[in-house]
Amino acid sequence: MWYQGSPVRIRSVAPLIMQKFVSLLGFLFVFQLPYPCLAQKGLFEKSKITECVNLKYGKHERQVLDVVYSEELNASPVIIFIHGGSWRWGQKDYHRTIGKQFAKKGIVFLTINYRLYPNVRFPSFPEDVALSVKWARENINRFGGNPEKLFLMGHSAGAHSASLVGLDDRYLKNLGGDLDWISGVIPMACPFYFEPHKEFLYRDLFPASIDTDSFMPMGIELSKQTPPFFIMHGFFDPIIRNEQAFQFAEKLKKNGSDAHVKLYKSHGHFSLVRRTTSWHIWPNPLLSDVTNFVMSKS
Repeated sequence: MWYQGSPVRIRSVAPLIMQKFVSLLGFLFVFQLPYPCLAQKGLFEKSKITECVNLKYGKHERQVLDVVYSEELNASPVIIFIHGGSWRWGQKDYHRTIGKQFAKKGIVFLTINYRLYPNVRFPSFPEDVALSVKWARENINRFGGNPEKLFLMGHSAGAHSASLVGLDDRYLKNLGGDLDWISGVIPMACPFYFEPHKEFLYRDLFPASIDTDSFMPMGIELSKQTPPFFIMHGFFDPIIRNEQAFQFAEKLKKNGSDAHVKLYKSHGHFSLVRRTTSWHIWPNPLLSDVTNFVMSKS
């Protein structure tokens, strides 16, 4: 389903019955463990990959996350992934597949759920991302991660929230932190700027009383603490023009910040994230591009 002119597609999701079935299976397997973790030995060469699901990082039922890691990891960098879905839909579970590949490459992977509209409105979305960062700072060492090497990665609406937390220090400051908590940001197909009052889907989602520039990455005043950005965008993205990625990168560079854009000639808005389930097969550069960025900044 589409809304003409919208910067973010209404993302289709799995049927509710299938979601409930998958959730029930996960519960049956893990309810007896202090941390609901499923070990998968021998799936990826000699690595033992473990998935810990539905760990609470907040009080709301949507404030849960999954951790994917290898027993071989120690003080390793960490990716926190935020799903897309127009701030209305989406689930964290889909992205554990690519998490296994990152774990094999020496990176701990978190994928989070967050509160959605209409139950909440902005700024709840980036606030939840910031809260997951705080959780990672306090807990990720249990899974072989380094709390000083946290990277935010998201797709579409999730990329928007990840970028805000990496640019505007108020979200982390409210939790006792600052932008030094973030080692890098990896936005995929990110809407760096749009006008919600002109979009039917977003008029009520972003309060009119809040200045638009304050919740758009392109509008935020940058600081010298701005972390490095690796910006991923599809050449054939029909929803968000790829020029936005380059304009945002130019803004960062003028601030003296580290920014790099990778334009993927064979991708659009959705194939970037849909292909995460097979990044290790094709096209491999997506996996290696992110891994190289994370390792270079760790």
